[in-house]
Amino acid sequence: MNNEAIKLIVSLLFSFFVAFTSLEYFYILPVLLVLIYERKDVIKILKKLFLLNFFIIVLVIFVLFQNSQMAIELFLRTNLILLFNITIFYKSKGFDIVRGFNTLKVSPKFISIFYFTICLIEYLLKEFKNIKNSLKARGFKVQTSMFVYQTFGNIFAMMFIKAIKKSQDMRLSMIARGFNSQMFLLENNKISQKDILVLFFILSIFLIKVLYI
Repeated sequence: MNNEAIKLIVSLLFSFFVAFTSLEYFYILPVLLVLIYERKDVIKILKKLFLLNFFIIVLVIFVLFQNSQMAIELFLRTNLILLFNITIFYKSKGFDIVRGFNTLKVSPKFISIFYFTICLIEYLLKEFKNIKNSLKARGFKVQTSMFVYQTFGNIFAMMFIKAIKKSQDMRLSMIARGFNSQMFLLENNKISQKDILVLFFILSIFLIKVLYI
């Protein structure tokens, strides 16, 4: 799938159907379709899903003591939603999703906030990676000691300060450029056959649920 706007639409629709309607066997069809599209990365996608399931299983176990059927449904619903969304957005970057929102004519303020949030997250990840490499080069090892605790505390404090400073710098930079809460982004409105087919499957589910069930 290439069109980020369609990805957002099918993601919202599929997640809504799976979360708020009765489970149906044909809900698996869109998931299988997008997995076929991303068949080269299926193993990596399943690994991500496996890691996320650690948190889901804890919740499922908690519900299991109250209602076993509800626990099974919770497990199936969350995994269907996660697998579908991880797969369709697997190759997407944060800025691609921003363009998708822009194509859908979402509020300019929301798009701007989303855009700057991604910028800040990427900056902090880069800084954290640099700090991590610096500690590794100095032979730092995680141990149970006051020195290690102080080091972690200093890292968190440093990241917090960097986040505040970066956000202030971004704010002043955009004010100096006359920013008026609207981002102007290059858009890719090309729709592929894959996009159309996935959208067709999702709309078919909607029609089946409304007309026949």
